[in-house]
Amino acid sequence: MSDKKIHEVELMSHLIKTVCDERSINSVIDLGSGQGYLSRALAFDYGLEVLAVDMCEIQTTGALKYDKKAMKSLKEEAEEHPNLKHVTEKITPENISQVIARWSPDSSQDKRWLVTGLHTCGDLSPMIFNLFAESKEVSCVVNVGCCYNALTTAGFPMSQYLKKKDDLIKFGSTAKVLSCHTPSRWVDEGEQCIKAFDNYYFRALLQEMLVERRLSDINDPPRLGRIKQNKEFVPFVKASLKRLKLPEDTITAEEAELHYLKCKENQVDKQFITLWILRGLLAPIVESIILVDRWIYLNDCVQQQNNNNENSGAWMYPLFDLSASPRNVVYVASK
Repeated sequence: MSDKKIHEVELMSHLIKTVCDERSINSVIDLGSGQGYLSRALAFDYGLEVLAVDMCEIQTTGALKYDKKAMKSLKEEAEEHPNLKHVTEKITPENISQVIARWSPDSSQDKRWLVTGLHTCGDLSPMIFNLFAESKEVSCVVNVGCCYNALTTAGFPMSQYLKKKDDLIKFGSTAKVLSCHTPSRWVDEGEQCIKAFDNYYFRALLQEMLVERRLSDINDPPRLGRIKQNKEFVPFVKASLKRLKLPEDTITAEEAELHYLKCKENQVDKQFITLWILRGLLAPIVESIILVDRWIYLNDCVQQQNNNNENSGAWMYPLFDLSASPRNVVYVASK
């Protein structure tokens, strides 16, 4: 594991064990478990029963391979840990009972589970919160999300409060991407940050040229996905046209070079730097709207249960070191 992943797994697994102990829970569902780093820490180090669930068979196979290596390093004869099962499934509030019955057949109907996920991408965090809200099997949740850019309308907004404010708060694809930025790390990122600026600047120049040719809307930037970093504008335009499946002569090399030089002469790059910095500084505010929306949803869920359990509640706070892990806010909720 990388130093970043070690930092995250150590803190997350210790928190989950603490939450489980306080609520007499011994079983955990790790959704989006990937290569199983968190699942192994929970099963190997803390003795919890763990059902590690991922929708990708490749991830499940990789996790099993790492399990075997871990067991071998512990000089255990068995290839699988008795407390840990890796499965390829999609869990929803509608099928969670069947999935648990299939993979944990000895579980009683009143057995309580904690559902977790470390840096669950896009709509997976909302799905975890829905499991907590709607499933009688799940009594606790511990989650850290990420990749807000992959959120759909099913994942944001979650709370009734923000759903009623849809005329006031609107999140398009650009805002969701912005919410993933961390301006506090610009200084530490150094050269990488400069490369990121060049990439955004090139995309802005390209959009301007496409709008002029009526091939794009000024309010709807072309979706290029990941484009190999280019230090020069002309190769970037060529690669982008190919990605957009536009003819190569849509923008010739001469036209691209002329446009770039004209913008340089008019100091458009300096104007863009100012705009880019001001925009970037808004990123934590945009992220906080997503984060608070999720907390309101969880808190409403707990309040609706109307029980007198002293451990019930919903909390959110920074768990990881921001410099090591920018998506560092954890949710803990119990009903």
